[in-house]
Amino acid sequence: MSQNKKIILRVYFIICSLFVLDCLLYYYQEISLRGYYSDVVLSWLWLLSSFAIIIVFWKKLLAKLFLMAIIVTFAISIMAMMMPFFALLLSSTSLGLYQNKDLNENYRAQIVGYSAMGRPWLEVIEKKGLFEKRIIKCTDSQLMNDNLDIKIRTAKDILFKSETDSTLTLTLFYGGPNKTVTFDKKTGNITAIKNN
Repeated sequence: MSQNKKIILRVYFIICSLFVLDCLLYYYQEISLRGYYSDVVLSWLWLLSSFAIIIVFWKKLLAKLFLMAIIVTFAISIMAMMMPFFALLLSSTSLGLYQNKDLNENYRAQIVGYSAMGRPWLEVIEKKGLFEKRIIKCTDSQLMNDNLDIKIRTAKDILFKSETDSTLTLTLFYGGPNKTVTFDKKTGNITAIKNN
């Protein structure tokens, strides 16, 4: 194997390691790279570099098997009512992002939806240097404790209201009536909802 191919293989191994680590950290600890688009870029970088590896090592049997595995995985995701396909599409592009708001130096909020059948939800993410951790996830059903027909996805803005040691208060701005929601930072549960 030539020196250039060894370098390409090492770079690909690093990208794969970062991608797998990012997926595992998010799945088990809800920790990801800082910012919405950093994970999107990493997933596309992994996919494009995978095809580059297939092209560079096309004469090897493993490259052909790897391409077949990607195609079969893609086909299976479409056959299952396209649910896994839409989840992959919406989470690896900006199509699943309804709103992304930098609340302050410590928090970021986003409204996302990664399912063709499910409704979008609100997430509050705590910034921790290069990484960030989701501390709150809130769905429509958690907010609908009254007769107002307000959905998370129709919010025009997400405003930081206040913070204590144990709570975080945000206002979902609709242009009236708005919803001010207080969350417990440790559990992510809603402790108070006020319509204003």
